[in-house]
Amino acid sequence: MIDLPLLIWLLCCVLIAYLAYALQYQLRINRLTSNWPGPPSLPIIGHLHIFARIIGPRPFKRATDLINCHLKEHRGKLWLGTKLYLFDCNPKDIQALCSAQQLLQKTSDYSVFENWLCEGLFTSGVEKWTHRRKMIAPAFNYSMIKQFVVVFERQARILVDRLAQLADTDQPVDFFQYISCYTLDTICETALGATVNAQSGQKSDYFDAVRDVVRIIDYRLKNLFYRCNSIYNLTALAAKEQQIIQILHSFTERIIQQRFEQLNADFANRNVESTEELSAKRTLSCLDTLLLARTPDGQPLQVKDIREELDTIIFGGFDLTAATLKFFMYNMTLHMDYQQLCREEVLQVCGKDAGKPVTMEQLRQLEYLEMCIKESMRMYPSGPITARRATANCKINDFFIPKGSDVIISPLYMGRCKDFFPEPLVYKPQRWARDAEPKIEPSTFLPFMTGARSCLGQRYAMVMMKLVLAHLLRKYYFEPVGERQEKARLIFVMTLHTKDPYYCKVRAVD
Repeated sequence: MIDLPLLIWLLCCVLIAYLAYALQYQLRINRLTSNWPGPPSLPIIGHLHIFARIIGPRPFKRATDLINCHLKEHRGKLWLGTKLYLFDCNPKDIQALCSAQQLLQKTSDYSVFENWLCEGLFTSGVEKWTHRRKMIAPAFNYSMIKQFVVVFERQARILVDRLAQLADTDQPVDFFQYISCYTLDTICETALGATVNAQSGQKSDYFDAVRDVVRIIDYRLKNLFYRCNSIYNLTALAAKEQQIIQILHSFTERIIQQRFEQLNADFANRNVESTEELSAKRTLSCLDTLLLARTPDGQPLQVKDIREELDTIIFGGFDLTAATLKFFMYNMTLHMDYQQLCREEVLQVCGKDAGKPVTMEQLRQLEYLEMCIKESMRMYPSGPITARRATANCKINDFFIPKGSDVIISPLYMGRCKDFFPEPLVYKPQRWARDAEPKIEPSTFLPFMTGARSCLGQRYAMVMMKLVLAHLLRKYYFEPVGERQEKARLIFVMTLHTKDPYYCKVRAVD
């Protein structure tokens, strides 16, 4: 029989021992990080009493006010219980932060992606990530992107034709819905060599599954209890996620197996003798690159290894790129004069004949369009924050970062900071002109991050965005639904979005 008083006494002893350890740990780490600015913390609970102020209406503004109030030289620290978070957006620190070997590990928050993406490039540990990045990099080099332009072009024309049905009808268009179908079909065709027909207008199980799993991941990130796998796995939402992920994994694995058998048949029948001949005969996909890749010991990748990398590429290319394009068009309907300047440049460089393809050389000449894209990404980066876990003690410019702490970098904060960008809340594409003053420091503009774990597909994304926007602006005017475009309210956890759907009207260019 259990002695209840003894059990209570033992539990109290354990609790007291833990509290004493936690307090001693906080005091020691606070001494080591004394030059990091921050509000006074309470024993054990840290800054939870301050963090609680974010809860309620307008959390975005409350979080911004909290950060601005307590930062010094764009650095700060925050204790959430016994967990230390270091916020560092000082340009002098950025390159070192993003390249330090001790800060290449993603934080535990990224574990909510692992059911879908497993240990792909986005979520993997440092050692695995190092090998995988070298394997995947050839899929995004310049020669591969030149091949992908054919796909960008084909899918862009499908989008243009879809919008033709809505042009001049005054019917509000959910731009994100249309552009996300475009990005999903495009990324799937370039990654897998197969389209999922999201732009067909017909029901696509794969498109629905991708959209649903992104929503579930976003919901998990918002719910502190659901971040704990032992709790989350007991919920109905976890069961639903498993069903959705089964659809996603089965689709990707089927494509991998089909392409693997086709490649083997080509080599066996000597239709191709080498990778170079294969590339000459058809547009290579990212899947082809991974099927032909080898591990450090010379072995081919397993199906699971290939699947997790392809799923990672699809996630990044689908949601993040679609969000960037949505905010670009939002700014174009908010500033119709800038939209017209973009259109005039497109017509001058690419010509008025909408039947003619847009070439890579023409894309390079669309400098004003790129300025407008960059200005949108400055104000509305699709990935507003990124976090790294310190795997060992390190020091960046005399600021100590203890092992186990999380370092937060925010492209959103940096893009809207007046110390880095004069009039930060004003949309000014001209600040990106070659002769503009003051010059923009590269370490203050981080939509794709920088350093070792920067986005591998940033050149791919820019080419894709410029090409589809060139087609859209050459063919249509995009106008606000009302007399003027209403200012958007922002929300974010995983990706930056507008609180309400963004609608616009489409009118054909005369």
